[in-house]
Amino acid sequence: MMKRITYTCLIICLVLQLSAQDNGEEKPSTFAFHTFYNDFRTAQQIRTTSLKNVLDNHLWSKLGQMQMGFGVNYLKGINNNLDFIGTLDGSSTDYLFKDGTTNGKSAFLLDVNGAVNLKLLTDRHKIVPYLSGGAGFSMYQGKTGFYLPIGAGLQFNLINEAFVFTNFQYRRALTSDVNNHFQYNIGVGASLAKKKAKPVPTIAIVPVALPAKKEAVIPPSDLIVSVIDEATGQPLPYVQVALTGPEGKKQYGSTDDYGRVIFKEMSPADYTVRGTLNDIGSTEKGIKKDYFTLTENQINITLTHNDPRFTLSGVVINKTKNIPEGGADVNVTNTADHSLATIQSHAGDGVFRTQLKGESDFTLVGKKANYISNIEKITTRGLNRSTTLYVKLELAIEEARAGQSIQLNNIYFEVGKANLNTKVSSDLDKLIQFLKDNPEAKLEIQGHTDNKGKSEMNIKLSQSRASSVVEYLSNNGIESSRLIAKGYGSSQPVAENATAAGRAKNRRVVMKVLQ
Repeated sequence: MMKRITYTCLIICLVLQLSAQDNGEEKPSTFAFHTFYNDFRTAQQIRTTSLKNVLDNHLWSKLGQMQMGFGVNYLKGINNNLDFIGTLDGSSTDYLFKDGTTNGKSAFLLDVNGAVNLKLLTDRHKIVPYLSGGAGFSMYQGKTGFYLPIGAGLQFNLINEAFVFTNFQYRRALTSDVNNHFQYNIGVGASLAKKKAKPVPTIAIVPVALPAKKEAVIPPSDLIVSVIDEATGQPLPYVQVALTGPEGKKQYGSTDDYGRVIFKEMSPADYTVRGTLNDIGSTEKGIKKDYFTLTENQINITLTHNDPRFTLSGVVINKTKNIPEGGADVNVTNTADHSLATIQSHAGDGVFRTQLKGESDFTLVGKKANYISNIEKITTRGLNRSTTLYVKLELAIEEARAGQSIQLNNIYFEVGKANLNTKVSSDLDKLIQFLKDNPEAKLEIQGHTDNKGKSEMNIKLSQSRASSVVEYLSNNGIESSRLIAKGYGSSQPVAENATAAGRAKNRRVVMKVLQ
């Protein structure tokens, strides 16, 4: 072992001594050609969320999601460690603007910038790392603006003053018509004039034979599969992920709230992985046996899922106890095409999820024995699927067992009369739905007033209002034998009649469950 370490150190020292020779010369005029990829999507994710969110959820764009282009460079040495570089880039791009919108189709993007490369080694070395910074100008569809390109790269020097270089830049927008983005490029350059090189002493390196090394046994690794929404880059929970291994053997898992599922301690082999959500498959990826290494105990794979619909993420709340309610059927009706989806809320957290078409209106109502549900309305009109994935909602239901009384806050009458204002009395539909869902239930519809006026007149008005509600329910398919109208006048106040607010609370309609 000591011999191997000694031989290795000798070779490293010889290589370092050779690479440390300095020619003390500036770079002559040089022309270069490069190809690049612009990444607007990752920079937008970082700007609107955070770098930590992008890294934690593996949201960095893949090569196929970037825009490719070509460019030319002119380089000239300022001194041994500083080079001026001028760049002209052109690409066909569907530009992603700061507000999250795009141009809608590809168009020509022109970039011009000037920068200085700070080389950490001189051009005598085979590999030259450098930092860069400067200023740039872009023009797209008549929109112009400025940005600051800041980056780093490597220059690989070849023979006859030729070199290959690669560069990574973050382009920070300075004006409103320009958006932040990353650029990754690779290119080749050659000097237009020869340098006068100083002679460099040569050192012969004698090959040293190292002892044969035993093949290491690669341990199992965890396979961490993340699934994200293709349009927004958000992580997707509840995705059913299938991992197929040797001989077609399958393992299954469901992604968590962070869009991840972990397959523990998988042996080195070839695998394929694919997810399914709402009957739509994600991308499929292969995991090669070569991905398993001695130094890493986990392999990260990211899948994308493309569903053009919005996701309704709701929760059913027990209004009586103020806790989530599981086991409730939620009917979601598209009012345009009258299609109906029924989903049951999960036990424990009361969550329900379904897909919603764009540019549509929906009505939601819950159904559970001995419960009365609010009726909610939502819309996807005006929502942009490229920036919005979830539509969120709380649906309240209330226990309605025999002996319980529930105040109906959204039933309205004409002032001082018993005539119903059906256009705004949304609780009438709520009552009808409850009675249809619970066909054995019988109700007493109670009318209550404040103490203004004579007692006998208040009794008469409250009785008439309760009767108007019963008549409306009967006219809408509810058997009159299941309903009793009762007026209590001002005899059962729930607030002080001394104030206007208190009197408003006392003027109410209540349903009492008799059976």
